[in-house]
Amino acid sequence: MITIGIIEDNHFQLNNYKEFLEDFQECKVVFACRSMEEFRALPYKDPDVKAILLDISLPGDSGIEGMEELKQHYPDAKIIVLSGHDGQQYVIESIMHGASGYIIKTSRLMEIYHSILDAVTQGGTLSPKAAHLLIAHISKDPLESIRDRLTKREYELLGLLKDGHSYKEMAERLYVTVHTVNQHLKKIYSKLNVASKSELISKIWSNNLF
Repeated sequence: MITIGIIEDNHFQLNNYKEFLEDFQECKVVFACRSMEEFRALPYKDPDVKAILLDISLPGDSGIEGMEELKQHYPDAKIIVLSGHDGQQYVIESIMHGASGYIIKTSRLMEIYHSILDAVTQGGTLSPKAAHLLIAHISKDPLESIRDRLTKREYELLGLLKDGHSYKEMAERLYVTVHTVNQHLKKIYSKLNVASKSELISKIWSNNLF
């Protein structure tokens, strides 16, 4: 049995999804809410939820803001964002906050059903448009967007840091001392508004340097 939760603010769409999914013997909708606030007010929360269809544009707390809370209640559930937004920033932000899938609302109901099956059995699901946007994000050089904010030497150093080189290795490659490497990194931290090497690397790989 695939137990499903739905959070969607449009009353017609909410009922449409619920009625469609419950026509399948293997599906059971255990909650259907129009907001995160309505979800919180549920008198009982079934502990065994395998998939959650989540709109991100909700009244009150957004779906993205609510993901952490949903993950706390249902750590094993697959959260599938079902959104009218098809911009890259929405797809990336949803995945980074823990979504296992992203489906555009123009998808047919049968496609949504198969997306739930894919997420539960395969671990994730993406609509073709969302997959294209995610691939474009991953293939983009995360340093390109900040090239003009750094000196040539700082940019070279950041590239070596991205590739996993130690301070000593970076110093040897650039024919400078480790102290000089540290001084360059302090300037980079200041320009990019980060406090540590780990924070900088995290931002590089999340494409979040701006």
